[in-house]
Amino acid sequence: PPGADSSLKHVPPQLPPAGVAAMPAKRRSHLSAAVLLAIGVVVCLRAAGLGFASAPSSAEAPPRSSGWTTMTGAAGIASVLGAVGVTAAFARGGGRRRRSCSMDPDATDPTLWVQTTVAMGDKKKEFMQAASKVMSKCLGKPEGYVAICVQDQQDIIWGGAEGPIALCKVVSMGSINLDNNRAVTKEITALLSPFGVPQDRIYVSFFDLERQNVGYNGATFAG
Repeated sequence: PPGADSSLKHVPPQLPPAGVAAMPAKRRSHLSAAVLLAIGVVVCLRAAGLGFASAPSSAEAPPRSSGWTTMTGAAGIASVLGAVGVTAAFARGGGRRRRSCSMDPDATDPTLWVQTTVAMGDKKKEFMQAASKVMSKCLGKPEGYVAICVQDQQDIIWGGAEGPIALCKVVSMGSINLDNNRAVTKEITALLSPFGVPQDRIYVSFFDLERQNVGYNGATFAG
């Protein structure tokens, strides 16, 4: 428009790449391999004297030397091997991206957290070991994957008042259902009874997690 700065130039919009450049990497690699393979086959056939028929000519072409045939055949073989190499390299790269960590199919994550106001003293480890077996038995999980975390002498109130209280949390991938939850609650309540925690001052919360939402061994249980 009149009065506008003439030094400003119109920059045409950037168009998306077209043709081969617009192809995904996987498709481009397959195309490259196909081209190399086709070239290699044609060159090999020509070297063997089985090439495409050409129009007849008045003068017969002179015979090709064995050196030329050997060189041409080597070029064809190199093209074929190049095509195979391109395909194999891409397959290896894709395999690395898709490969999940080595995971025991029985690996799970049953974990029990217990926070309580009482002091467990030297009975704390005994309680934790017993709770580990309870989790394995009630949830049907290998004890080798069961984790127990107990924090005693915590500041907790219930109904606005202090006293013997326990807050428990169970996390597991699967096995969270009415029967198992009832069994775990009953067993944990019994284990807390010797410490003077009444059953009506115990909460046990259950959480069922999906495999991709639990990290383990540098990855997740989903890979």
